[in-house]
Amino acid sequence: MNSKGRDLAQIAEELFAKPLDSTAKKTVFLLGIFSSNSNEEYIHRRTYIRDTYLSVSDPRICKLSEYIRQVEKNPYKTVCQVPYAFIIAAGDSDRPYDHDDNAPLTISPHYKENDEDDCVYLNIRESMEDGKSSSFFKFGGDIANKYHIDYITKLDDDTLVSTELLMNFIAYELPPFPYNRRIFGGRSWFSNEGNVYYGAGQFYFMSSDLAYYVGNKLSAEDRLMLSHSRKTEDADMGKFVFSNDRPIKFIDLVRHKFWMHGGTKSEEDFRSKWENDMSGLPSKGKFSWSTYCT
Repeated sequence: MNSKGRDLAQIAEELFAKPLDSTAKKTVFLLGIFSSNSNEEYIHRRTYIRDTYLSVSDPRICKLSEYIRQVEKNPYKTVCQVPYAFIIAAGDSDRPYDHDDNAPLTISPHYKENDEDDCVYLNIRESMEDGKSSSFFKFGGDIANKYHIDYITKLDDDTLVSTELLMNFIAYELPPFPYNRRIFGGRSWFSNEGNVYYGAGQFYFMSSDLAYYVGNKLSAEDRLMLSHSRKTEDADMGKFVFSNDRPIKFIDLVRHKFWMHGGTKSEEDFRSKWENDMSGLPSKGKFSWSTYCT
């Protein structure tokens, strides 16, 4: 009990969100898992990601290609809510790092040998900190309206997600179109150097309208001008999002982090955490006031 005699646990329960009406449109949440073909390590990592959190027997989670197939067959009877794709920059050496021309944004999956059907191949050069994220959100913003995607997420390939908690978060916290306006979220972080608030790159998301704004309303030149003085894609994304003149609704997941990041670089560690540590989620971190108040 607190000093006024109120039970804080009871108050928290009273404030607990209720899931959306089961008859309402289901929220669709695109997972973009950043990967690369630059060496065998990234290719192998995709294999054990598929074997762990992407292997759950839940028809609401599927490849992006399967989700598109369901929508094209009957948009009112789609089962999948969380389409996913590995995001790879696969353009030739003469392509820009940030898509800024009239060339196709993606390359056909059959353009190169050994391509995989759950990958999106962006028509840019590979550079994690220099345009890949904005090009991905440009892609997401472009397909969102046609395929009824409400939110678009970027996550690292060494991030380990509890899909059960992710589905609960979507059901309880994320409204679908047309109520998904200017929503941005993740584990909050702040850069004094760039004077920017953002979601840490391990896992952050935005509503499809913000993705379209970042990728299409801002030009590559605009994005370069707004970029952080040192190349950090997540801080840059915060600058891009908050350049919007309208209010931004930031969902801070520092106290409800349903993923793990750190100590997951090796296959052994990744699989071990998947098998032994997922029950410890969601993790409840602390706000980094010392970062903000210096």
